[in-house]
Amino acid sequence: MRLLLSLLLAALLPLAVAADEPAPAKPTPAASKPYRVVAYYISWAAYARRYFPSDIDARKVTHINFAFADIKDGEVVVGDPGVDTRGPNNLKALSELKAKHPHLRTMISVGGWSWSTHFSDAALTPASRKKFADSAVTFIRRFNMDGVDIDWEFPVEGGPDTMKHRPEDKQNYTLLAKALRDALDAAGKADGKYYELSTAVWGNDKFIRNTEMDKVGKIFDFINLMTYDYNGTWNSFSGHLAPFKHDPAYDKPGISPTFNVVDTVDAYLKAGVPADRLVVGIPLYGYSWKGCAPQRNGEYQECKGKGRGSWEDGNLDFTEIEKSLIDKKGFKRHWNEVAKVAYLYNEKTGEFISYEDPQALALKLALIKAKGLGGAMYWEITADRKQTLVKQISDALIPAAK
Repeated sequence: MRLLLSLLLAALLPLAVAADEPAPAKPTPAASKPYRVVAYYISWAAYARRYFPSDIDARKVTHINFAFADIKDGEVVVGDPGVDTRGPNNLKALSELKAKHPHLRTMISVGGWSWSTHFSDAALTPASRKKFADSAVTFIRRFNMDGVDIDWEFPVEGGPDTMKHRPEDKQNYTLLAKALRDALDAAGKADGKYYELSTAVWGNDKFIRNTEMDKVGKIFDFINLMTYDYNGTWNSFSGHLAPFKHDPAYDKPGISPTFNVVDTVDAYLKAGVPADRLVVGIPLYGYSWKGCAPQRNGEYQECKGKGRGSWEDGNLDFTEIEKSLIDKKGFKRHWNEVAKVAYLYNEKTGEFISYEDPQALALKLALIKAKGLGGAMYWEITADRKQTLVKQISDALIPAAK
């Protein structure tokens, strides 16, 4: 009898203890999670572009990544005080926008192409990583932000000529992410909120080789794929900046067959990143070349340098492309059925323009849904003044925004 009672108590005791503890939350299927729509806002838009945080339609985004903060003496600092904390006061304006739209999450994006130089130093030692992470927490608390976005271009190799590189950047990228996650979690516990951590990653295969994506994929809340700039005016030949799939006809030096959206997404999934943390990047701009040979309507041809631009030669806002160039001024729109991209060509001038358009974008949005990815990101919001592509993205991924 005693043995029977003992066995009965032993069986019931775990149930009694469990009754005092909250039941663990069931994992949410990736497909049912809300999508992220991440808009990069560029600090320098406050100059000639005259576009300010108050101009953003916050209903059409879930996150705004403010680009960029700099790194000085191993700490995160305001990138351009002249417009970020004085004058237009971008960071204050962003905080005011967030106050009007409680759903909005704002992130400080650190680094970028020009200011990634000191990431390698900041990530080098436990002390330097803690210093960097603590400064990031101080920054987001000061400016009422919701998290940090690391835009290290790039660990180990690549980036501008000023970049510092070390072979150990591969491991230190992971360690820096871990230091940031720990610091943000501690701050969040103290502040009664959750601070997010994201990163921007290159669509080039090298980035996967030079990082530990299986590890950092579990540290970052989401990962912004720069699924664009697969080709640009740094090359002497015309090509597509954001092809959906590989076109075998695009056989040029330095161009990998994996330079396309589908292969990039698959590569990061294969590297161990959870699907619902991958956010697909969309370019709201185009590249232009001049003097391109007429074969294939200027596509994949040798050219004579950069073409026209909105703010600099060779780089066009989608706003200008949409308003003034599609089937206008001698330009004709073409569609590559293999790469699934649109482009413009002017037979008289030999100008070729690669850009994103609604037909191409629809395929990328369908891919996000089909693979259960985390959403879409775009660079950058000031380049689509009529919100043609911005609205298409929000309509697809944020149903309440319609």
